[in-house]
Amino acid sequence: MNNPHDVGTTEEPGHDRRRFLQRAGLGAAAVGAWVAPQVLFTASAAAGCTPITKLLQIVACNCPVGAGSVTTTDPNLPSCAPAGWAAGRNDGVTFTCGALGGNACWGGFISITSSGCSPAAGRAVKFCPNASGTKYSCVTGTVSGGTITFPLLSSAERAAGCVYIDYRITVTCCT
Repeated sequence: MNNPHDVGTTEEPGHDRRRFLQRAGLGAAAVGAWVAPQVLFTASAAAGCTPITKLLQIVACNCPVGAGSVTTTDPNLPSCAPAGWAAGRNDGVTFTCGALGGNACWGGFISITSSGCSPAAGRAVKFCPNASGTKYSCVTGTVSGGTITFPLLSSAERAAGCVYIDYRITVTCCT
């Protein structure tokens, strides 16, 4: 019985990937390690990358001069965190920060500077002390490349004393 991948078969070589690669002069190691081109060029991970998720929490009002802190959940709004969030971690993600409207408590942008890392998602608890109803709400950040932005609070919100408490960001890193 002939193996359809043997050299002496009548199967057309154009239908057998291993046979084609062997004829093209590639060795057995390359034949076994063949990866579809669409896998090599995805937007989410580079070839040879094992993506891992790291967590970054930043005290919003200290954003321009602060550093990441140990992760928590807000007791007033514990659901306000990106998927996969866990308390008690500080994954050492490096970043730079900028304020919107002159004060990071009112909105800001965070650029991830850790090599091979970029933001995946982020959420921030907004606190409005003078609100007549709910004082806490959740705001989702917008990711663009290596930066995540939490929108500037409206002038009415700022006048009413509203601020962001913490920025909680999941970061995808290639290892």
